Amino acid sequence: MINLSPQDALDLPIDELAMIVLKDIDDTRENSEFNYIAQYADRQDSPYRQGVGSQYHLGIYAITEAISWLRSRHMLSHRPMDNRNDTMVVTNSGRKAMELKPDDIKAIARLQDNLHPLILRRARRQFLLGEYENAIFVSMKAVEVRVRKLSKLGDEVIGVDLMTKAFKSGGPLADPSAPAGEVQGTMYLFAGAYAVLRNPSGHREVEFDDVTEASEAVITASLLMRILDKVDKRINS
Repeated sequence: MINLSPQDALDLPIDELAMIVLKDIDDTRENSEFNYIAQYADRQDSPYRQGVGSQYHLGIYAITEAISWLRSRHMLSHRPMDNRNDTMVVTNSGRKAMELKPDDIKAIARLQDNLHPLILRRARRQFLLGEYENAIFVSMKAVEVRVRKLSKLGDEVIGVDLMTKAFKSGGPLADPSAPAGEVQGTMYLFAGAYAVLRNPSGHREVEFDDVTEASEAVITASLLMRILDKVDKRINS
């Protein structure tokens, strides 16, 4: 059983605490959330055992929150064929997560929260498989396809040229009511992101060995999609 005081549990970031709890659940083979938390509570020293709202109780809440965090990220699931409500078992995703570095886990967690739907459905699975280059490639490809569709520019206009023509002053996706600097900045944002994130993978094999960098590249594509949501609403309202 983990040897964390209530204060230690409170001080740790939720993702770090959750991974400690996950490994402990796997090591102890405990399959009842109630029993696991009760065992943790029983091990705490008497100085922590004060009233509701004390470190003792807040530490227990932290462990409970860590288990909820693991369940929400599919690292723990309900035990199959068991009708008790509080059962838990480490999933395949949880076992893979235990092999990763803390920064890798944080990067993957970012992609599970609030990614644009058009990016989520294309990139998340490949990212979780460790295919970072492909995840970035398909994310930026999705941006390119949507820019072409909204701008109604032909298939012969591609890549950075497409982004420049679509968003330049007077272009089909440029906001005529925006200041000139903002129009130019948006054009540079799309063209620059495409040149840096999409073009290299289209011409050569690129190694994204930094999972944090790779996740933020996918998040950048998600941001571009949200900007395109606003463009879509503006030109089609």
